[in-house]
Amino acid sequence: MSPLVLLALQQAPAIIALFKAAFRHAHPDDPVPTDAEVIAAYESAFASSLAKDEAWLAAHPKTP
Repeated sequence: MSPLVLLALQQAPAIIALFKAAFRHAHPDDPVPTDAEVIAAYESAFASSLAKDEAWLAAHPKTP
């Protein structure tokens, strides 16, 4: 396992807590999201970003 992946796994609980605290600050009257909701939101954002990257790369092929 790469050191970066290991660090990400080790820090995941603190990162999730940070997102939950930021959400609580921005939306004090809303229920705090669960860990699973935070992870799902991150996965959705990552998938969206990856799709945009792939579309850009497809529209801008490398020239030899």
